[in-house]
Amino acid sequence: MVRPTADSLDSLGTRLPLRRQRPSARPTAALAGPAASAAGGSLLMLAFMLSLAVPGTFGAGPVNLTLYRVVLLGACIPLGLRWISGRAGPVTAVDLLFLASCLWISIALVAVHGLSRVVFIGTNFVELFGGYLMGRVLVRDAAGYRHFIQCLMLLLLGLFPFLLAEFLTGARLLNTVFGLLFSTPEVLPHTRLGFTRAVGPFPHPIHLGLIASVAFANVYFVLWRRREVVRLVPACFVFATTMLAISSGPLFSLVLQTGMMLWERILAFLRSRWILAILIGGGGFAVLLVSVQGGLFTYVVENLVFSTGAGEHRLDIYRYGTRAVLQNPWFGVGLGEWARPFWREHPTIDSFWLMTAVRHGIPGILLLLIGLLVGMVRIATARGLDEDAGHYRSGYLIALCGLLLILSTVHIWGTVNVFVMAYFGAGAWFYARAAAPAPPPVRGRAVVREPAPERRRPRGAGPGR
Repeated sequence: MVRPTADSLDSLGTRLPLRRQRPSARPTAALAGPAASAAGGSLLMLAFMLSLAVPGTFGAGPVNLTLYRVVLLGACIPLGLRWISGRAGPVTAVDLLFLASCLWISIALVAVHGLSRVVFIGTNFVELFGGYLMGRVLVRDAAGYRHFIQCLMLLLLGLFPFLLAEFLTGARLLNTVFGLLFSTPEVLPHTRLGFTRAVGPFPHPIHLGLIASVAFANVYFVLWRRREVVRLVPACFVFATTMLAISSGPLFSLVLQTGMMLWERILAFLRSRWILAILIGGGGFAVLLVSVQGGLFTYVVENLVFSTGAGEHRLDIYRYGTRAVLQNPWFGVGLGEWARPFWREHPTIDSFWLMTAVRHGIPGILLLLIGLLVGMVRIATARGLDEDAGHYRSGYLIALCGLLLILSTVHIWGTVNVFVMAYFGAGAWFYARAAAPAPPPVRGRAVVREPAPERRRPRGAGPGR
């Protein structure tokens, strides 16, 4: 018996018609993985955002837990593994700067208090870097960022009836409802201009104004972007929600964002419009700084804030807080007392930047500020963005500028601290986009087909026959 050789088999394969192979089901299953992961990330983001609306704590051994802490504790390790593996885009210098800032804060607390506050140190690190990872890992493209803003709007829509009732009547309905399940702190009502300043589930009215103001430029540039009249409706809703707090910092943020939005729309044809804005803004600030008698900050305190007493309190805070930073430059004073005038009994410092430096030293806040600056530059100079992503970038950066302004007038903790860190992380996708997954290989023998042979026409036949 003569055995066929490889050449004879190859020649046989070119002569005989081959059967069409049935497509494998494995590529479909492989492609379902990223879709399922994206759906799970969307649900996690929604759960995280809604957990911010639940006030109160409950005990779990030595730890006081909140609903958002439960979400972070459950998601922190999976998010960290995904970040380290590069599945959320490459690890960047901005990520490492934020991580270094969070680690330094933990080290500074150990240096000041030892291991006596180890539980607080651990939960504080989870809130800071876990919140950053929530935005950094779950927001990976334009659709993910749009979902982030939609979840924020859903949070504000759900809170608005309670906030309006509190503004008009002073009744804190959310604390009453969730007080049946959790331990909710007593917050003294803040009145201003004859109304009660709305607080909602947050510890202070300005915290409500901060979260609401972040949505202002974002809803204009991200949601319903192609309908000019329609997208003004959610922007006006966000403006009204922010004003329920009756706070100067969020109001200044809205004014700043409105000016930047008008600048963006009017000079959209000019590529260097933001460089021009920086030059004009910096020059104007320098002129005011020199020309205003008594100092620009003093003028703002005496003429532009709702409460002159609160403004004078901030002046004392900046004077004595700066002195405390210089006296404890490396590790700060921790959670202890800082030197201040005897007539300022409350230890709170109304500036996130200054409070962080006082408590944890200059390196902790310096690493954070450098990370923010590098991240903003990378976002502003990111290449390869389509039209939608370009508008999303405008909304993100304008809202971020307003947020940085508010953080100069208030200290944040708890719920708002986690949200701010998540917003910082949510901007990384502009410059650290994950590579598109390669299509899975089709397993099985490759099928080679010979092109169909041309049919010979009879001699003398024309093309029309």
